[in-house]
Amino acid sequence: MSFGSLRLRLLLAAASFILAAIVLSGLGLTVLFERHVERWIDGELGTHLDQLIAGLDTGPDNALVVARPPADPRFEHPFSGLYWEVAVEPDGPVMRSRSLWDFEIALPPEETVDDEVRHHRVEGPSGQTLYLLQRRVELPVRLGSKMVRAAVGLDTAEVRAAVWRFATALAPFLLLLGVLLTLAAWAQVAVGLKPLKAMRQKLEAIGHGERLRLGTGFPDEVQPLASEIDSLLDQRDVQIEKARARAADLAHALKTPLQVLHGDAEQLKAKGEIELGQAIEGLSRDMQGHVQRQLARARMGADVNATANISKVAGRVVRVMKRTPDGKRLNWWVEIPTTIAARIDSEDLAEALGNLVENAARHAKMRVAISGSIEADMVTVSVTDDGAGIPHERQEEMLNRGARLDNSGPGAGLGLAIVTDIADAWGGTLSFEKLETGFRVDLRLPPARRSARAARK
Repeated sequence: MSFGSLRLRLLLAAASFILAAIVLSGLGLTVLFERHVERWIDGELGTHLDQLIAGLDTGPDNALVVARPPADPRFEHPFSGLYWEVAVEPDGPVMRSRSLWDFEIALPPEETVDDEVRHHRVEGPSGQTLYLLQRRVELPVRLGSKMVRAAVGLDTAEVRAAVWRFATALAPFLLLLGVLLTLAAWAQVAVGLKPLKAMRQKLEAIGHGERLRLGTGFPDEVQPLASEIDSLLDQRDVQIEKARARAADLAHALKTPLQVLHGDAEQLKAKGEIELGQAIEGLSRDMQGHVQRQLARARMGADVNATANISKVAGRVVRVMKRTPDGKRLNWWVEIPTTIAARIDSEDLAEALGNLVENAARHAKMRVAISGSIEADMVTVSVTDDGAGIPHERQEEMLNRGARLDNSGPGAGLGLAIVTDIADAWGGTLSFEKLETGFRVDLRLPPARRSARAARK
């Protein structure tokens, strides 16, 4: 599948959007989870902070102490990641949890006493960064009406660890979602391009002669294209018919002048102008041959849906040839299965076989055979005679217009050239083979699809 493929482009575009959506979704969900964790931590630290402030009291010497510290056991383990600290203003003592050990948190200053909890990120013990909740409060009279800053902090590494665990747990689900979305995109592209595949198949069927037009039944977005193609096919048929009609008119227009030239040549020869008469006669014959060839070329390949039964056409050609002087002296043998059909106009096939059979009859000694078969998805029609045939070194030359192996008889040397034109127009080939007992010409043509399948069965 090359990059020029529409399917590949659509799949790449869909995969790119899906990848971007998955990445953005993963980042968004991770950020939302991190904010959720922070709100949960705010609640937990807020509870510890309330317990810390409520636990302030005076000791035996009226010194301020934390009589009832928060109950979380992590406050008792050095560098556990959970800490509290109380600083008496302005220069009073600083009390801290056992988890801080000998480290003192540099609490940010607070200008007002409003009992509002403020969030900070400060340096903690062992290079930790603490997520800190702090309040500045004024103690009651019984505690000396002192100003204190109370703070509870948590190592942010725990937040990052929680977010990382969530992200790693989320990744497989996002990957699975991406795979499912990609498969869904592939299915959507396949369904979306199915009408184009159907159109291509119908176009191939038109090319092989199995359909005339694309017709209807396509989605609304594709039907206008199908209708335009059918319209173009209609216009092409009209143009071909007009061209064929003009070619026929031209041939009829030239027929009478050529007959007049031929008559003038006969009169000149009768008056003794033999050389001039023969020259005019040869010129008129060549012109007539060229006209016939151009008529054949104008007609051939006009109907791409044409189908010709090889056996019927060959039988018709042989019946005509048997009534000619060359045909009456020969033995004719035809062996062609009645089921074999080629994708070619019947008149074009008759024109091609007529030229081949006429050449074979002219050069054969006693026998001409016509056979047909299907090999390698091609219909082969073989015309074999027991004559000398065409020498190998001149076979390619004989396909050119005007080339003649025997100049003693009538003819313009256009027969094989016309056969080659007909074969090319219908996607076929023409080849020669010199045999030990004669000569064979093979005309290969594309089979009519139904006939090809029937023959294989």
